[in-house]
Amino acid sequence: MTARISLILGKTRGHRPRLQTEKTAKLAWLAVFSFAIVLLLLIRHTLLVSFLALKIIGDPAALDAWKGPVVHRTIQHAGIPIDVYGNDQSRSAILIVHGVNPTGKNSLDLVRISEGLAQSGFEVFVPDLAEMRKLHLTPEESGNIEKTFQFIGRDAGVACFSYGCGPAIAAVADPGIRDHVRFVLAFGGYFDIREALEFLVTGPEPPVAWAKSDYLAANPDLGATAAERRQVVGLFASAAPEEFQTRFRNLPGSVQSWLKAISPSNYLPQLRAPLILVHGLEDPVIPSQQSVEFAQAARARGLDCSLTLLRMYGHVNQVRPPIGVLSLVRFYIPEVLRLLRVVNLLSSYR
Repeated sequence: MTARISLILGKTRGHRPRLQTEKTAKLAWLAVFSFAIVLLLLIRHTLLVSFLALKIIGDPAALDAWKGPVVHRTIQHAGIPIDVYGNDQSRSAILIVHGVNPTGKNSLDLVRISEGLAQSGFEVFVPDLAEMRKLHLTPEESGNIEKTFQFIGRDAGVACFSYGCGPAIAAVADPGIRDHVRFVLAFGGYFDIREALEFLVTGPEPPVAWAKSDYLAANPDLGATAAERRQVVGLFASAAPEEFQTRFRNLPGSVQSWLKAISPSNYLPQLRAPLILVHGLEDPVIPSQQSVEFAQAARARGLDCSLTLLRMYGHVNQVRPPIGVLSLVRFYIPEVLRLLRVVNLLSSYR
């Protein structure tokens, strides 16, 4: 009896090392397989971010061979034409607010960017804001942006450009939608309307299709009476910052309220969404200091905020020096890395 027990125990002990070896081998294969999957996902993500960045900076064919053509349609909501790229099967949505310019949602750059975002996994909504196409920047425009956001019907991000960021920030700060805004990306926007207008009026003539005279002509409602209008005209005729500041302080209360309503600085306490601020370092239209101030104020209030200053952009136009060894090392490589960080952050919200 003792011999049988010893024989059984001996066989059992013999099986244990073999079973342990098989278990270790299975765990090793599982670890290798898991590592391979993670590596493939990282490679795929890196390629997607790289091709999206390439499309953003000007290659319309980037992502096309991989992702195919984009479903693109135009719908109407509350009297607002809205271009929709992608479909509701996309994992995330983003609302894009164009700048103050005559092309509106039909800007070739904006179309290309919207297609790229749709190919990367966003459903993209781009409303055509008629007054902003006329260079008419009004507080009421934020209501149209809010209506478009509500039409999306789910949590979404918001991206804005240039002077379009004033009404956009006012909209995302509204209690009706602010808790449903996943992030805000502001490219070349302003923080304080007084400072932005001061630069527009007293700074160098901007190299864009419109200037302070066009802005003044397009906003005749800046002033309810003839006397108030004369004060606004005088403000835009200021020759120096000190003169502008004095005239701004003496503006009628109604005009100051009108301007404050499109100034993001007045909505900071109401903001909830993370901020992604991007600005051309040498922006000749809206100084990059505006985004620097925005970031500082946002961080002081505990908001999640990233700030990226790019030398490869002026205002919303690209700046590219001739390609050479020095420009590759000093300009192109660091600038591309900065842009990739922004695109990677944006892609993390897909």
